[in-house]
Amino acid sequence: MIFFDTNVLVYFTINQDQIKWELAKKYIYNALDEEKFFISPMVLSEYIFILAKYKIIKQHQDKVMFFSKYVAGDIDMSRVVDAYSTCQEIDFCKNINDVIHLKIAEAYCTKLVTFDSDFKKLQKYTEIEIEIL
Repeated sequence: MIFFDTNVLVYFTINQDQIKWELAKKYIYNALDEEKFFISPMVLSEYIFILAKYKIIKQHQDKVMFFSKYVAGDIDMSRVVDAYSTCQEIDFCKNINDVIHLKIAEAYCTKLVTFDSDFKKLQKYTEIEIEIL
């Protein structure tokens, strides 16, 4: 499975940058075709938050409902504590959500896809592949 970070869904939905929009579409459609698309409840929650922040949630309700079909995994206390331990170790706690994403991805996926270059700092702390688009 391939874990998709929130920002990939956002670029898929909102064409703020033509190249990122096309990359997001390509990666999401390929993962869907290969039945490897994975998002966590937290990714969906962040996605909804961003659409609401931009006041475009109603016009993209279809995408929210579509992506909701692919939500898997869970965020339990042990994952949060594990993420906290990791972020303490590497002084990365301002980005604890990224570490939580990574911990969920480690449990269910072999790869994490994102546009966020901060994930480069996490690569040496995980066995899964992190691809920065």
